[in-house]
Amino acid sequence: MRRHRQTIKTIKNALTKLGTNYGGWYIPDNIKLDEDSIIYSAGVGEDISFDLKLIDKYTSQIFLIDPTERSLKHYKEIKEYYKDNNPTIFTGDIQKDYHDCIKNLNIDLDKIEYLNIGLWDKKDKLKFFKPVNQKYVSHSLIEGMTSENYDIVEVDNVKNIMVNNNHDYIDLLKLDIEGAEIKVINQMLDDHIYPTYLLVEFDLFLQNKDKNKETYKILERLKQYYEILKNDNYNITFKRK
Repeated sequence: MRRHRQTIKTIKNALTKLGTNYGGWYIPDNIKLDEDSIIYSAGVGEDISFDLKLIDKYTSQIFLIDPTERSLKHYKEIKEYYKDNNPTIFTGDIQKDYHDCIKNLNIDLDKIEYLNIGLWDKKDKLKFFKPVNQKYVSHSLIEGMTSENYDIVEVDNVKNIMVNNNHDYIDLLKLDIEGAEIKVINQMLDDHIYPTYLLVEFDLFLQNKDKNKETYKILERLKQYYEILKNDNYNITFKRK
């Protein structure tokens, strides 16, 4: 089946990719982040190079959101790594450029909080489908994206997470959540929540699972509120208009 490709206009801007080749994201060089900024990073996997680079550069508060057991384990390994700078502590499917990317950073671990839940459009308990290749870490809440094997995990939406953490704004929201991005963004917009910067990997489209062209629809909706700064193979960096 031929995938629908939408023409996306981007705004010329000076941007820099922070993180590994696999896990990095483009953000503007003039992005306004500081120690009071709130960042939600959903979809942790075994690569938080982007988040660590943000803390090193801007000292912002970052909330990692992911119910994957291996992701939580990696977060705990990261904490141990910054205690003794020992890269051999990492298990899992670690990128070749990971250590070089995160070494020598000034990381305040108190700036990171891990939320062991999945991001969805409401509070619930759902099937969390495991990857076909057990070497990989990426699970999905969307049936048909990966294998038929699953765990049951707790999920919630952006609004509830903000309320639970006493947040009334989000400066940057990153979504790499294996197809759940459509439901999450639609609900977030319904709740009138507009992070200043929005970074989204459109996995439903990239995995050729978007039979109803939901990616096209959400991009059209996002155009009302956001401009596109960078489209890196449907890893898109948006800025609030």
